[in-house]
Amino acid sequence: MENPISEKKNIQNLIKDNLKIILSFFFTVIIVLIVYFWFNQVSENKKNELSESFIDAKILLTKKKQDKALNILEKIIKKKDNTYSVLSLYLIIDNDLEKDNNKILNYFDDILSIRSLAKEDKNLISLKKGIFISNFGNEQDILNVLNPIINSNSVWKIQATKFLGDYYFSLNENNKANQYYSILLLLDDPNIDKRDIKMKMQKFKK
Repeated sequence: MENPISEKKNIQNLIKDNLKIILSFFFTVIIVLIVYFWFNQVSENKKNELSESFIDAKILLTKKKQDKALNILEKIIKKKDNTYSVLSLYLIIDNDLEKDNNKILNYFDDILSIRSLAKEDKNLISLKKGIFISNFGNEQDILNVLNPIINSNSVWKIQATKFLGDYYFSLNENNKANQYYSILLLLDDPNIDKRDIKMKMQKFKK
């Protein structure tokens, strides 16, 4: 049996032989922790700055200074923050701050390119983009945006499907409207007003 002194020396030798590895490990852990806390602090500071800028834009709107508000909101969108960039886009649209539809579509694309945005949040924004395009764009552009939602299990599937049905209904394109209304009738969801859909489909037969 190995005596305690010999065992202690073996441990000391083992530590001595691997001292560089041990020190490197601890230094690595320390550096990772420092970087982690630094990154969180920087992210929090950026979030606070964006929050303040967003509030400034809302204040400018109450003062009827739309151009200055739009300038701030555009900058926030370019930061691609998953909260304030999205809110800035909605504020621009709700207050009709930008008249150039192509610029607004670019705003949508900036938002949809945010990697940290949750999947269903992206689907909601895509739905809003499709609705926005319907005010001036062509049919294919709307379908390109909304069909991926309709063909998925998204929580926005019903809203996207109904919108397209109503869109074609407003254009008196009966067959296309029926295509989307029929999808809704097959779904088992209490939020779907099937009576209203059937009434619309009946109008096509008259």
